Amino acid sequence: MTRVSADDDWVGTLGEQLPVSPLSVLGLVLAAIIGFRLAVENLSSQALLESMFPLVAATGVVFADRWLVAQDVGIRDRLTVFAYGLGGFLAAALVTALHLHVLRLHGTGVATPLYLTLMSGTVGVAAGTVAGVYDIKQRQAAREARRQSARLEAFASVVSHDLRNPLAVAQGRLRETFRTGDPKHLQAVDDSLERMDELIDDSLSVARSGSHVEDPEPTQLVDLVSGAWSVVETPTASYEVVDNRTLQVDPGRARTLLENLFRNAIEHGGENVHIRIGSFSDGFYVEDDGPGIPPKRREAVLEQGVSFDEDGSGLGLAIVRAVADAHSWDVRVTESESGGARFEFVRAS
Repeated sequence: MTRVSADDDWVGTLGEQLPVSPLSVLGLVLAAIIGFRLAVENLSSQALLESMFPLVAATGVVFADRWLVAQDVGIRDRLTVFAYGLGGFLAAALVTALHLHVLRLHGTGVATPLYLTLMSGTVGVAAGTVAGVYDIKQRQAAREARRQSARLEAFASVVSHDLRNPLAVAQGRLRETFRTGDPKHLQAVDDSLERMDELIDDSLSVARSGSHVEDPEPTQLVDLVSGAWSVVETPTASYEVVDNRTLQVDPGRARTLLENLFRNAIEHGGENVHIRIGSFSDGFYVEDDGPGIPPKRREAVLEQGVSFDEDGSGLGLAIVRAVADAHSWDVRVTESESGGARFEFVRAS
């Protein structure tokens, strides 16, 4: 199985790699300790005064972690936030412990130094969590900026390189038409102009599809498939949805992804190709029974401009990659059970 990831991120699944969130566990443990002391002290005013803010901080840490899960933040970023929270806990607890030690040396120690150290650490966890969330948001913005820069460079490459060939053909054939007066060259001109139009449309689609999806909608996979198939349907090709599931997507761009995968399967697998679409624990897949993609070519197949068909633009699967990046999906290119191509989409960590 070949893993393809624009940001060289760790591919993992929430259920397999991170069954229990350490940040939530830390927050719940601290909240439980605080609650236990409040119960022992019978909710005395002194205990409430000492514990209320740390209790709010511990509860806030748990809610922050749940928010990260709801936002589909990857495992690596969630572990980064946990590291910040744990660092905040250790730093605040250490400073408080040193301060209480100095007070004890001066004969003004407190009755519950361990508890106060723990409470200070709890506030430190909350502060560290806020810093961690800020850090991962900055990293996400930086990744998006890199993706936008790559899309602009790719678009410039198409304009400066890929369009030159059909443009040169069109110019040459027009000169022949003017020189000889023979209209037979005009068909080649029309073909070249149509080719240029396709390249421009595909390049714009790559550029537009790659912007990050801000407001995904819950959408049934089977609805996306039927919508995409209606655009590329052929009389003899067929498809089946093996396992349906609800995806959080931009429906328009998700259909574009499927349309390009279907076109790719039909172009390379023939008009009688059969396409299967299904889901698994952390994503979905599209596979066909065509000739498949050689292992040595799987890493490059999603790159813009890469095509194993001399008439291809190399932009169809680049659009697939752009849409996947926009949804924070990693793409795995592998082989189906029938020997055809299989594209798997999983939530990036």
